Amino acid sequence: MEMKSRITATAAAALLVAACATGSTGFTDVFVADFRSDQPATCRPTDVPQNHAKAREFFSRAKQVDYKTLHDNYEQAPCFVEGTLKQRGKSCDWQIRAGATGAVQCGEQRLYFACDTCNDLFGMK
Repeated sequence: MEMKSRITATAAAALLVAACATGSTGFTDVFVADFRSDQPATCRPTDVPQNHAKAREFFSRAKQVDYKTLHDNYEQAPCFVEGTLKQRGKSCDWQIRAGATGAVQCGEQRLYFACDTCNDLFGMK
């Protein structure tokens, strides 16, 4: 009985470590590919996370929201960084906008994200 408890505890610990390594979203291999702006004079590359680690951190901290919440409560900034990531081994495309919002497109599924604790990733104070 004690051996079974140890095995269960070890398995639970391994699952927790795996969850922490990939974040709550299960995203891995987050890669920044490009920056785009509809208003280059006011929305610049310094307004968005410009490296893989910061983009990965955004998705780790951001909460998943529905489109209505995103639209009604968050700014849709005119510039964004985009790239690819993997979710459960499947390749997906993503965008992170200067307003600390993001989206991930995996096949037909589109997920929306907002981060209220990510100012440091966007050069905001």
